[in-house]
Amino acid sequence: MTNPFSFSGTVADRGFCNRKQEQKDIIDFINNSENVLLHANRRMGKTSLIYRILSKLDKSITHLYVDLYGTVSENDFIETLMKNAGQLESRSEKLLKTAKEIFTSSNISLSIDPVTNLPSLTPVFGTSKKTLLLENAMLLLERYSEKNRMVIVFDEFQEIENYSGGEFEKRLRGFVQKHDRISYIFAGSRQHILAHMFNSKGKAFYKLAHSYPLSEIEETDYMKWIKKLFAKKSKISDTIILEVLNLCERHPMYIQQFFYHLWDSDLNKPNIIDRTLRLILLRNRNEYMNIWDSLTLNQRKTLKLIAANDGNELYSADSLKSVSLTTPSQVTKALQSLTNKDIVQKNGTFRIQDVMFKQWVLRL
Repeated sequence: MTNPFSFSGTVADRGFCNRKQEQKDIIDFINNSENVLLHANRRMGKTSLIYRILSKLDKSITHLYVDLYGTVSENDFIETLMKNAGQLESRSEKLLKTAKEIFTSSNISLSIDPVTNLPSLTPVFGTSKKTLLLENAMLLLERYSEKNRMVIVFDEFQEIENYSGGEFEKRLRGFVQKHDRISYIFAGSRQHILAHMFNSKGKAFYKLAHSYPLSEIEETDYMKWIKKLFAKKSKISDTIILEVLNLCERHPMYIQQFFYHLWDSDLNKPNIIDRTLRLILLRNRNEYMNIWDSLTLNQRKTLKLIAANDGNELYSADSLKSVSLTTPSQVTKALQSLTNKDIVQKNGTFRIQDVMFKQWVLRL
């Protein structure tokens, strides 16, 4: 029987757990052409949720998914957007004809994406100003929205903050706010950057979208889902499920990974969960060592402090002494750096974002 758990990419079908309310809420936003800021820590299932929502939309709504991860400039943004334009129009000739009507002063070439088998547009940057190319690219979206309502997903949207000191954001907002038949979903994993972009009064995207943080899936939902999947193969006890959920702190990707390994294991074997944990930590060892080696001594001490105390009482004399720190200011400075590196997040208390990295730190 095929393993139903998946942790190396987007999750679909039976491997997708719940998120029914989130799907309903975001589909409602899309149907009303509202903009959404969807944010969550890395590996929380954000992209899987987006794909599931897009698959459930009414066929009258056109959708476009654009992954901005790794883009470093306005040119990259335009090129990535145009590369994915085949999602708007599967007919190559029609897409190229519409694009050439809009990009009148630019050269546009068309090719077939070997992965998606959809048409892909490529603008020639040397013949036009970037400002005009952006205007044309956004006009292309507007043109298609005149025919059908649309939803456009910009995943890892925080990447645009580094393009041109805010000037690009201002111009992009100017187009977005005029598109009343398009719902924009701005998604991302670097939450402190997204919060700054959308919650700071001086920023271009201030209050331009409904904030929708992706919360943890309820324990009862995980229980029902895991039992249902295992019922087709073998019985799994509530005790094992609860122990894994607590160990993974209800983190979707690591829960998927744990049960992926447990699927083909003897669940009655002594210390099966600890064996699985050690296997996962061993396979992630190089990644975690690279993170650890990049940190200063005080940042390492602060991480050990957070892991050992679950983010509580970080500034008490006993806590500082336990990791050989001498002053609270050392912790404050380290926390700021660790937050900027997206290693630590503050949500009530400070916590290490990657729960398996936390387990690795605890074992140092």
